[in-house]
Amino acid sequence: MEFDKTLFGIWLSKCDTVVLSTLGLSLHDMPDANWRDYFDDGLSPNDAFDTAADDHWQDELADLYG
Repeated sequence: MEFDKTLFGIWLSKCDTVVLSTLGLSLHDMPDANWRDYFDDGLSPNDAFDTAADDHWQDELADLYG
């Protein structure tokens, strides 16, 4: 499958919406995660958020929610 920047941009925007509604922060405020890999793996924005939280954001989430 050829990479589609437009579809990826739409999907990433949906991921940002999930992060914003869950954490009150933009995904750009959080440490980098493997968004392109999550997109290529066919994860939904909600599943990508969960994976990013598990893989990359444990320390930040612990600081936010103690």
